[in-house]
Amino acid sequence: MTLPFAWPEVLKFKSPVVWGVTSFACFILFLLLTFPYGPLQHRLLTELNRASGLEVRAADWSVGFPVAIEWRDVVLAGPTIGAIPLEAVRTTIGVFQAFFGQLVIDYAVQLPGVAQAGAGRATGSVTTGSWSLRGPVAVKGHLQQMDLVSILKPYVSRGTVQGDFMHRWDSAQGANAVLKGEGTLKLEIKDLMVERIAAGTPSIPSITFNRLQGAITCHDAACDVTELKGDGADGSVTAQGRIMLRQPLQQSVLDLTVTVIPGAGFAQKAASLSLPPFQPGNPITFKLVGPIVNAKVAL
Repeated sequence: MTLPFAWPEVLKFKSPVVWGVTSFACFILFLLLTFPYGPLQHRLLTELNRASGLEVRAADWSVGFPVAIEWRDVVLAGPTIGAIPLEAVRTTIGVFQAFFGQLVIDYAVQLPGVAQAGAGRATGSVTTGSWSLRGPVAVKGHLQQMDLVSILKPYVSRGTVQGDFMHRWDSAQGANAVLKGEGTLKLEIKDLMVERIAAGTPSIPSITFNRLQGAITCHDAACDVTELKGDGADGSVTAQGRIMLRQPLQQSVLDLTVTVIPGAGFAQKAASLSLPPFQPGNPITFKLVGPIVNAKVAL
């Protein structure tokens, strides 16, 4: 058959390889256009609710390019975290892994009300061997200038956090499998104000830090605090020790050795604690032990 027009030379298919590549590209395009995004996004939300124990609600969703699902006006809710609003959540799905029963997701989370470009974001990936999130699960991510007030209120009234985390666990081990996993967390917090927190009969007064750095390594429900240091107008603090994770997290048990070099402001605030008077500039070391919600201070 002779066409009434001539194909440009670059579009003439002259070999089986070109035909093969073209056919494969058409198959991929057809797959992307017909992929069942609706059932997929419903399945993801259902499994996330079940595996996390949280209530995850999304007001709206849409399809992103090339293989992505975007949720808008998302709320995470639970008895221990309250309600955390998220402006948008984008997940990119590994399509070919999905056909073999695996779940590989790259995610990006945006907090609401952020004016600075690139700030208030969490990005990373989730990898698991099954769609039901049963079996080995690995999560890693990066936090970019996230507002702590939106996720830790009323304990924090000011501060931004940046850092990296990684955690692996086997969800087949039961309800507390996440706590029994292993992972690392490295954070840098700037311009932090911690509000008054109950610690037994007295309470820990509000504390401000210009900068706070921390590194934690967790394994089998035990987290070693390998680095925790901060400084600010109230003085400086360093801490090392261990946190034994419990459910709910507020019942996790502290065993920390804390060294404080108080400034003049903190020396006055510390009068409410059951400790000898702080002298500005003189270091003092004490233990912080017991459940987080009812920790005891001891020399």
